[in-house]
Amino acid sequence: MAHLQLVALPYNRDSLLAAYEARSPRPARETRQLDSLFSAFRGPFGAYAAAAYRVQALERSLGYLKARLDSLPRQSPAYDSLYRIFASQSDSSAPAHKRRDDAQRELSLARVKLSPGIDSLRQLMSRWEDSTYRGYDSITKVLGSGIGREPIGDSTGTDGKVTLRLPRGTWWVYARSWDAWDPYSEWYWNVPIVGDHMVLDRSNGRRLPRY
Repeated sequence: MAHLQLVALPYNRDSLLAAYEARSPRPARETRQLDSLFSAFRGPFGAYAAAAYRVQALERSLGYLKARLDSLPRQSPAYDSLYRIFASQSDSSAPAHKRRDDAQRELSLARVKLSPGIDSLRQLMSRWEDSTYRGYDSITKVLGSGIGREPIGDSTGTDGKVTLRLPRGTWWVYARSWDAWDPYSEWYWNVPIVGDHMVLDRSNGRRLPRY
């Protein structure tokens, strides 16, 4: 499992960002254009990801079956049954590789067609963010020092868990994670802590475009 970086914040990050964006709203036309380009890219990327995953799953399964077959005597009833499964999956391998390769070519064409527009608009969005959120770091430092509670961060372990020891007060957990099925999306959490245990998952996260 991939490690997830978590930060416990003594303030509501979303409220602070909203205050900045109220003064300088996100460019609406460019946002719509980027969303449209992201959507056009998502189809071929998802098709390739699914096809590549299918090939990987088949290769793992064939490797496991071959190891099992090599460990059994050929006269064994189990050998015959496993061999039929192995043969059937072997027959599926070539078509699966072809679907993956075809999907990869379609993805390459989509990238050539769409990437220039995406890159240009993302640069514009980056300039907007730099201008809009100027002073954000200074404000958060003032907020933390003013209430005597600094942000506290850590990463999850291989078991997906982490323990944060927080002083008394109101806290939010902030985290981001790339969406493996969409390179232009991410999962975002800004969740108030209630009690001494919480789980970050799709029910309390938001899937957002990566402008």
